[in-house]
Amino acid sequence: MPSAHHPSSDALTSKPLALRVMPMPADLNPSGDVFGGWIMAMVDVAGALPAIRRAGSRVVTVAVNSFVFKQPVGVGDIVSFHAEVVSVGRSSITVDVEVFAERNPNEPEVVKVTEARLTYVAVDEAGTKRLIPAEAPAAEAPACALPTDKDIVLQVMPMPPALNPSGDVFGGWIMSMVDVAGAIPAMRHAKSRVATVSVDSFDFKQPIAVGDIVSFYAGIVSVGHTCVTVDVEVFTRRNPVSPETVKVTEARLKFVALDEFHARQHHHLG
Repeated sequence: MPSAHHPSSDALTSKPLALRVMPMPADLNPSGDVFGGWIMAMVDVAGALPAIRRAGSRVVTVAVNSFVFKQPVGVGDIVSFHAEVVSVGRSSITVDVEVFAERNPNEPEVVKVTEARLTYVAVDEAGTKRLIPAEAPAAEAPACALPTDKDIVLQVMPMPPALNPSGDVFGGWIMSMVDVAGAIPAMRHAKSRVATVSVDSFDFKQPIAVGDIVSFYAGIVSVGHTCVTVDVEVFTRRNPVSPETVKVTEARLKFVALDEFHARQHHHLG
């Protein structure tokens, strides 16, 4: 079921969700916070998504009009990037991005950490500037029904390093992201750290490509004395010119709640 009692960035902004990610230790700077360059790179990707949809083509970043860091981001924060087109020129698109971090599973809170404005230019396959259509594209009709009983816990765009030798996104990348996605509702429910103890099922339905926008929906299906079982469904949105959304993966995982000493918690989670 969707998490009804945790704070969400969706309630703090009117802008649509573009990306939702969890930074890892490799993203830290020497001070122990998430490196500002990581946040800037993710903001650039997040802003490009509505620009690509509006242009119906590739876009390139031509200007960062403003960029304000309001609070640091930590490992384990769930970082949501909300982006919206604010103006359209002949070949350029300006986008506002707001960034929020959900942190501290024991006493969860969502804080605004960054806001930015970026300008993109539409380009054709040869990289030449092109005109943007006067009319915005029609709303996408999903090719499959999206879950109503689960939350969007992650939304990411895989990059070329995630490719396997066949040119598709490596299955291990998908499996690792599903593990992170499943852990999020488990942590919210346990109000503590969790560890994966089993993967009860995992089904790949379609390959994922670089540039797809991959959404991970997760919801708790059962709670035991110390464990939480979570279902994860994964959908990808591809082809910005004629967008379609398809289901690519589904899985069930089991997590156990841990205390600060990495020991299993023995209080009832229900």
